Amino acid sequence: MPQTSPPDIGQKIKQLRSAKNLTLDQLAVKSGVSKSMLSQIERNKTNPTVATLWSLTRALGIDIGEILGGNNQVKEVTSNIALIKSHQTPEIQSADGKCTLRILGPLSMVSHIEWYDVNLEQDGLLASEPHVDGTTEHLTVLKGEISISSGAEKQILSRGDTARYNGDVEHSIKNIGSSNAHAILMVYSPE
Repeated sequence: MPQTSPPDIGQKIKQLRSAKNLTLDQLAVKSGVSKSMLSQIERNKTNPTVATLWSLTRALGIDIGEILGGNNQVKEVTSNIALIKSHQTPEIQSADGKCTLRILGPLSMVSHIEWYDVNLEQDGLLASEPHVDGTTEHLTVLKGEISISSGAEKQILSRGDTARYNGDVEHSIKNIGSSNAHAILMVYSPE
């Protein structure tokens, strides 16, 4: 059955943390995710990257699929082709609802590589805190016009353009066009 709305990741993290009698400080230490980031996630002020979710779920002792909507996201592999139907692809949505990221990469690779199908409504903004040292992001615009900032630098991309930029500094992706924008984003972390 198709999922009609993205999972409430913040609420699920908060419930799991409370069920394990962990404070924000304790989960921050156990997961390596800052207390302020945890607080923002739980209040749905920001959405975590898959790598952050991976750290949190490992610290909570659960499978990442439980946060993203269940353990039946992928059919058992019985051939050389693992099929993930469109309605089974997990999604993360920004707090304002203007940005949707469909998680395309396998969850087993999130400690190094993540890739997303990104849709941004007009004025949609994905602002990110710095990721792990050495992280780079690679964004290719499929439709629309997108502004990328990484640290103090900024570039404007149009359909077909690709930007490669540091993800270990504050960075953002913003739709500056007059209609929806669509892109593919790949995040690479060396560790």
